[in-house]
Amino acid sequence: MSLKEETGLSVDHEELHMPADTVVEHVEGKERPDLFATDPGIEIDAATDRRLFWKITRRILVIQVITYFCQALDKGILNYASIMGVKEDAHLVGQEYSWLGTILYFGILVGEYPQNILLQKLPLAKTLAINVFLWGAVVSCSAVSTRFASLMVVRFLLGFFESCVQPAMMLLTSMWYKREEQSVLNAIWYCMSGVQLMIGGLLAFGVSHFTNGPIKNWQLLFLVLGLATCVWSFFIGIFLPDSPLSAKCFGEEDRMLMVERVRHNETGIKNKQYKKYQIIEALKDPFVWCSVALITVANLIIGGLGVFSNLIIQQFGFSLLQTQLLNIAQGAWTIIWMIGSAWAAQKSQQSCLIMIKGITMTLIFVGWSVGNLVAPQIFQGKDAPRYLHGFLAHIIIYAVYLGLVILTRVVLMSRNRAKARNSDEITHELAFQDLTDHENPNFRYVY
Repeated sequence: MSLKEETGLSVDHEELHMPADTVVEHVEGKERPDLFATDPGIEIDAATDRRLFWKITRRILVIQVITYFCQALDKGILNYASIMGVKEDAHLVGQEYSWLGTILYFGILVGEYPQNILLQKLPLAKTLAINVFLWGAVVSCSAVSTRFASLMVVRFLLGFFESCVQPAMMLLTSMWYKREEQSVLNAIWYCMSGVQLMIGGLLAFGVSHFTNGPIKNWQLLFLVLGLATCVWSFFIGIFLPDSPLSAKCFGEEDRMLMVERVRHNETGIKNKQYKKYQIIEALKDPFVWCSVALITVANLIIGGLGVFSNLIIQQFGFSLLQTQLLNIAQGAWTIIWMIGSAWAAQKSQQSCLIMIKGITMTLIFVGWSVGNLVAPQIFQGKDAPRYLHGFLAHIIIYAVYLGLVILTRVVLMSRNRAKARNSDEITHELAFQDLTDHENPNFRYVY
């Protein structure tokens, strides 16, 4: 039997003149995904599945965690600098400090669509590494920004380059992990926003002891953290594979099994083509808009506290050290809540996991950006030091969020019932086809 008859792969004349490694990449890019898509009969035993999980986790999740920690720390650096003298040194008055929080998310909002296109069209790891390097350079440049206008520029650019991070993290998780694993794993990298509160506060307190130098201590903080991020970007470019199909760090057999173990996700690996009808379907989908509303409302709270928490705590009469130490408690609670709720959701199967296609991801992160850019404006300078109006708005926002959660669950329960009426049997033959949740009869929402 010939190679073509045995594997279903063909080799053209162009490939005969290529080096061996290039032929592998060429075949993978053109035909290997189709081989996986049409061969659903591979069985993976529990021991092999566990071995693959930890092999993936030691590389992919570690890179996700460190990258998101850098993003959270660099994004939150303004919060630490706010009590280290940046407001006085940059002559910020009125709502100017709030606008430094808002402009970051204008940058993210502007960057969301092009960054999502780049993540779909270009190698994911390389695209992420370049953006990480660029935002690290921007953070370092913030050290020389001592006026409101220049701070606005660097904050906008920081948001633009950071806008690729969350979509990239979610793509990585869906590409490498089974759906039932994703709740806790997403929570692990996302909880780095809590870890940065704990570590960042201590770093800021240590740097605050740098006095009588050629630069201010808050400038040193920007410089050190920015350069550290630039260095980390090279590790991403070297060690993070673009997808399971092209992961040369793993053996050929393991790569095939890694693709196979995520077949039942019914979400595919990665598709580089936008389809107009899928965009229209997403725009008409009530569940998509429920998801956008949820992320928007949630970040009306998170975004404001991310910029103002240190200023609010300090206004209660705490010292610089005490304020930074209280960040540890805040960060620890964030970590416990995120991982605990994700673990409970995974155990009880009461989570809300969806198949996110390109346009849906874009809309969700637009909502995330809008919530965060509005959030700092909830706290008005005239309400200092207690910001009572801001906290009253937060209470109302919590109630709205709870209502949206209930509505979303009702929508998903109704859709699963409709799918069950149309098809009782669930198979995974369509797992790697570019189908939406509506088109794929085997897809079920987990809520």
